[in-house]
Amino acid sequence: MPIRISTVSAAPELGLHTEADWQSRIADLRDALATALEAGDAAGVAAAFAGARELPHPQRAYQATIALCERFFAHRQPQDAGTVEMYATALAALLDVLAETPAEPVLLNLAGVLLAELHQPRQARELLRAALRLDPELALARRNLAAIARLPQTSLSGRLGNRLRALAARASQVAKRARPAQGMTLSLVMIVRDEEEMLPGCLEPLAPVVDEIVVVDTGSSDRTREIAASFGARVIDFPWSSSFADARNASLDAATGDWVMYVDADEHLVPEDAAQLRDLLGKTWREAFYVVETNYTGGDESGAAVAHSALRIWRNRPEYRFEGRIHEQITPSMPTYLPERFEVTRVRLRHFGYLKSRINARGKSQRNIELLEREARESPTPFTWYNLGSEHLALGDARRARSYLDRAWNAVRTEPDWHQRGYAPLLTRRTVTARRESGDLEAAREAIREGLAVYPRHTDLLFELALTERADGKLDEAIRLAERCLEQGDSPPHLSGTVGSGSFLALSLLGDIHVERGDHAAAEAFYRRSLAEHPDYVAPVLPLATTMLRRGAKPEEVAELVPDRPSATLLAATAFYEEGHTALAEEWFRRVLARQPSSPVARIGLVEALLAQSRFAEAAEEAAREPDDSPLAGAARAAELFAYAALGDEERLAAALAGASLPLPQRELYSAWRAALAGEALPAWLPPACAADAERCLEALLRVQAFDAFQTAVSVFERIGLPERERRERLARIYFRRGYLDSAADEWLAVARETPDAAALIGLAQVAHARGLA
Repeated sequence: MPIRISTVSAAPELGLHTEADWQSRIADLRDALATALEAGDAAGVAAAFAGARELPHPQRAYQATIALCERFFAHRQPQDAGTVEMYATALAALLDVLAETPAEPVLLNLAGVLLAELHQPRQARELLRAALRLDPELALARRNLAAIARLPQTSLSGRLGNRLRALAARASQVAKRARPAQGMTLSLVMIVRDEEEMLPGCLEPLAPVVDEIVVVDTGSSDRTREIAASFGARVIDFPWSSSFADARNASLDAATGDWVMYVDADEHLVPEDAAQLRDLLGKTWREAFYVVETNYTGGDESGAAVAHSALRIWRNRPEYRFEGRIHEQITPSMPTYLPERFEVTRVRLRHFGYLKSRINARGKSQRNIELLEREARESPTPFTWYNLGSEHLALGDARRARSYLDRAWNAVRTEPDWHQRGYAPLLTRRTVTARRESGDLEAAREAIREGLAVYPRHTDLLFELALTERADGKLDEAIRLAERCLEQGDSPPHLSGTVGSGSFLALSLLGDIHVERGDHAAAEAFYRRSLAEHPDYVAPVLPLATTMLRRGAKPEEVAELVPDRPSATLLAATAFYEEGHTALAEEWFRRVLARQPSSPVARIGLVEALLAQSRFAEAAEEAAREPDDSPLAGAARAAELFAYAALGDEERLAAALAGASLPLPQRELYSAWRAALAGEALPAWLPPACAADAERCLEALLRVQAFDAFQTAVSVFERIGLPERERRERLARIYFRRGYLDSAADEWLAVARETPDAAALIGLAQVAHARGLA
């Protein structure tokens, strides 16, 4: 959803419609100034500057004034009275502008330079200090101030002397008035729908520091409206039109503040940064401010995140409006030709909208894809293709993501200065990711090379190259690249890099690579270091706990390293479960649920731990507690059915089947299992799609040695419409994995008797090897 910054209505009077038109007009003024300078025509100099002031768009007038100053300083002038006259004329023109808007650091610096050239260093220093008072980062003003530290003051006599003294006095007055504006107001604008979960956390830190809150509601059915009103918001109903731009523009139309700040409900201001917002409002020489937004992208609280600079605050002007159905960006029509009009602040926003739980719970990616596909049909652009590719990548569909991202990548690189577009660094990274995840490693390397040529500090690309080399089996090179990531550190915020690519993610990757190399001691050291140096990123808990348990560490030793956070506890519980410590896993899953009763992952983990202990009735009870609208409702219903089937409880299995929403193959499988328990005739045939679920059930029953239930399940498995050989081979592999070598041998012998080929003989050889006979 690009923000449209249109020119003011007066612009067409001069026929100024495009960037080329504006540049042509400014070039004309610059040429007029050059002609006047060559002729020693002070009146012509004044006329050129007056022409710049008269341009109908204030930002273009400012741009033209800067361009004229640059042309003025580039002109070689003799050191005579005529030159003094020219400098005085240019200074007078700048002071005319500054008299109306004294808080202009760049113009103050230029006026200071003109005064210094006129040997009026005292007033020049006043202007330069005023510029630095407004913008301490204005390096040119600081250098100029140092350069004139010892410049002597000169007095002229006569008419020129009188004029200089008058101009110096005006400059002193301008310097005194060059202060941040007072009393500026800030409107917070939002669009919402069913955001009762996230809205309180969004408004709580912002409400005390904004002057008004405008909330446009597009059809909430929960308590969103009431929550917004409780924070003093003006709530406006707006029928959803499948366009985020229309809804956002409605909020802007209603805003009355001098500045607007827009956020979504899942964007939360870091509370300690709230006071900084008020400090920004007086900076009227800016048009907009960027905040540092961290997008949390992994599982809840894991710490995975991407940081970037997001434009969230700007002057409330009627020409600043949104375009597009979805996804905000700033278009080139905003005064990006004036970088001093923008400031990257240290105000921090945390964005939780890309947490996987939020995406899964709300179908966010699918909704976005539908809107973006419509936008792509209406107005195909590289930005829309980039967004479509990003959504498919978030859903794990790398091949489809690549089709869109490659299209965007190839198109955007035909544009001049393409790498300066706000989304280009992310496009580069995601193009690489899609190519790598779809298996085209050489194409990934090619995009990385091109990306690093324009973004040498983009650590994400080095990290992607490490992942690419790892996928190609080049582990030593992958280690070298991961270590380079650590040396370089995270990407700068303007590159929208992944938080941790130069720190904890690189450390975790080094751990993973060393696991692949079989160097578990080194892997453990990297995982420990990541947790010690970056305790907020808890993902290494799972591989660290797994590595430690496999080397024989006591569970108590593992527990000491687990941060006291539900997400870390969940990861440790998973490690305990996967390494066979099922009772301990149960305890740790229960710890998570005690703090987060609605955690679906923890509940399913607890169910699995109970099943692994043959506590089928308790497992069924826990599974039944997971609500139908949970993202893991399907897994919960399947676990409940399995538990009743394993118990041999035909009545409860039938009741659970009646109330469950299930995929058809799963329903047919458990219906047949119920029939077997009831002593009824089994179906003559079950669809092959039942096989995967049936295999999981068979293996789970063998794991806990529930042999009676296993035999019943085998009778159902035999009705699945698979070729006899395939059915026997699948059973053989299950027996083999669970250590029932005789049963595995029986199945492979039966296959070999029918078709004594290499596959059957390899199966028998595996059994012989496991018995120590080969």
